[in-house]
Amino acid sequence: DECWSSFIFISSFYAGCSMILKGIILILSIFMLLLGLLNVLTPGVNNIFIPIEINDLDTRIMVRSLSGILIGIGYLSIRFIFSSSRVQIGNVLLSITLCALFSKIFSFIYDGFTTYSVTVFFFVVCYGICLYYLQKKRKNQLDFNL
Repeated sequence: DECWSSFIFISSFYAGCSMILKGIILILSIFMLLLGLLNVLTPGVNNIFIPIEINDLDTRIMVRSLSGILIGIGYLSIRFIFSSSRVQIGNVLLSITLCALFSKIFSFIYDGFTTYSVTVFFFVVCYGICLYYLQKKRKNQLDFNL
């Protein structure tokens, strides 16, 4: 009888820790998602979340690009918590790439076009197209009759 009570205590402690860790990841993921969306969708990148004053164009472009990465990581973390299926690496990379493209489009709207930002945009588009093609090709090659 003593063994069962110890087993139940340890099991509930393990389940409680898991739920607490999931809650922490959920809160941090929502925060990253909101921070990224705030920096991408607002005209100015100077807000309460960035402790420095950003005045030059190159730094604004960099902050918006990194904000797209934050959106991708926040979204994928939330998806990880609530999903029971395994997510393929190609899908993860494609999601982050799409979020980076989203932030680059808003960077063009708010910050204008520079040679560097247009070049990075086309490299990311090319990378995303290649990922999508290879992901579809790999799914078609999988043998489901194992």
